[in-house]
Amino acid sequence: MGSVLEKKNLYMMVLAFTLSAGSILLLMKLSGFEGVKDALKIHPVYIVVILVIVILSLIVDTLRIKSLLDALGENLPFNYLFKFNLATFFISYITPFGSGVLPLTIYLLNKKNVSPNKSLMVFTAKLLFSGIFFGTVPPILLIFFRNQLELGPVLSYFAILVSIVLIVLLLILVYIILRPRFVIGIVDKIADISFFKKPKFEKYFVRTKEEIVFYHKNFNDLFMVPSSYKLFFSQLFYAIAFWTLFYSIAPILLVAINIHFNLLSVIARQLIFYDILAYSFIPSGSGVVEIGFATIFSNILPRSLLGVFVGIWRFFTYYVYLMISAVGFFLVVKKNENVN
Repeated sequence: MGSVLEKKNLYMMVLAFTLSAGSILLLMKLSGFEGVKDALKIHPVYIVVILVIVILSLIVDTLRIKSLLDALGENLPFNYLFKFNLATFFISYITPFGSGVLPLTIYLLNKKNVSPNKSLMVFTAKLLFSGIFFGTVPPILLIFFRNQLELGPVLSYFAILVSIVLIVLLLILVYIILRPRFVIGIVDKIADISFFKKPKFEKYFVRTKEEIVFYHKNFNDLFMVPSSYKLFFSQLFYAIAFWTLFYSIAPILLVAINIHFNLLSVIARQLIFYDILAYSFIPSGSGVVEIGFATIFSNILPRSLLGVFVGIWRFFTYYVYLMISAVGFFLVVKKNENVN
């Protein structure tokens, strides 16, 4: 297991916990600890509902993976894919920018005789369809529902900037997927570097370019033919369903602590800002997310409840997911001690 969780990953996890807990304590110190009493009065029913939502979101995301693998001709059992998905969630929470997800995805699916190319499809499909969601919905909200979002001048300008960044990232991703020659050109440039101009590297560059072409063919067969609309929209549906469930946690908590709010405003603020705040060198954006969410919810919540709310929200949207996914991670890799 040690080769899976390298020391640097454990250090990053400790750093993430420290920054997250420190940020929450700082917010509570600044806003006061009076809100703790209100938090302790939350009815257990709301806790159960949130936990059910967390599990449902993980099931939905696993169904997305199974649907895609079925289309690729790989009939893997749901039970394995659920543990596999939990493992990828866990590794994304403890590595900078979620950088450990792709290697682990390839390794674990390869154990079920799924080719690296198809594993890459599973990985990029999640990025693509979540990207479509984040690249289209925030601009629509800002164009047609800006007044209802109650963002204020500063947050409005920041939201516009975030939306532009998300659109650009989506366009770059789509361009890379649809233009294999562009990626092959990058591979050729790397191959031309003097260090790599050696016979032992040549076969790897040739194989890489073959895999790029094969990936492009797979993508076209899956999503670019007339009969592929069902898979396309099912993948988009799963992405929307997952994020809708995830973003419903904050409104439920607001109801639990008896705060009146605009549902569209609460959902939209998370949708616009979360992805940018969480994408950080520090795993899961720890520290940045807590302070960022305190900022975007500051005109919705009373000051006395701000720190407590952010702490509870972060517990369910980060620590609960982390604990559940950790169980799946250790279950799925315990028989594969030599993961590298």
